[in-house]
Amino acid sequence: MDEPNTIENEVYKTLRELDLLHSISDANLFELSKLGEQVQFPAGTIVFRNHEPATHCYVITDGRVSLEVCDSAAGCAQILTVGNGELLGWSPVLGLSKLTATAKTNTATQAIKFNGQQIVDLCEQRPEFGYQFMRCTALALARRLTATRLQLLDVFRGEAWTTGQSE
Repeated sequence: MDEPNTIENEVYKTLRELDLLHSISDANLFELSKLGEQVQFPAGTIVFRNHEPATHCYVITDGRVSLEVCDSAAGCAQILTVGNGELLGWSPVLGLSKLTATAKTNTATQAIKFNGQQIVDLCEQRPEFGYQFMRCTALALARRLTATRLQLLDVFRGEAWTTGQSE
């Protein structure tokens, strides 16, 4: 492992503390940290919008970000809140060309910003890292899917419960 400069060292230290990336080796995490940039967003900032080109992803290190899906006929609905240690904007890492939600900060938020293509390149150059990173991404998506299912249960519980009682 090369001697990191101060900024890389801070990014590395921040990433090493996150549960999301706990399975990634120190050497691979150091290489990832070289690609990261610490960024800050004031509360109420749109980080990205649905259908914009998918170029960057983020790891939230402090703060909360709402994800919304929007439809021209129905408007926007918040579907999830992402917080500390969670992945935001995974679309470019999975090869999607457009983002699938709008992200807006609920609080002042700090994150590490990555160019999605650079992560994909690192995954291809270092297959062990690629496996580890994609596994972390899959676990993050699985948690998000579970949260969405629970939300759907809450939304439809009243309707299903009423239907069940009337039979």
